[in-house]
Amino acid sequence: MPKNRDAEKRAIARRDGPCCFYCGGRRKNPLTMSIEHLQPRAAGGSNRVQNLRLADTLCNKLAGRLPVAAKLELRAKWHAADGL
Repeated sequence: MPKNRDAEKRAIARRDGPCCFYCGGRRKNPLTMSIEHLQPRAAGGSNRVQNLRLADTLCNKLAGRLPVAAKLELRAKWHAADGL
């Protein structure tokens, strides 16, 4: 059974606001968003809240397993373009 990550999502939303890390879209319910690992677990990233961000499911899939620098560059481009 998958882990219920609602508590983590709430903590991230309190820290960053209920918006997508990539496109900046605000959501009324952050529990519907996915959790993004800034440093991918496949590259040694942790599940600690400091490494986690909220993201729309589509944005999270598009970012994939990019390195941190590439994710930050992608985020800057999407914010400049006002989302997807």
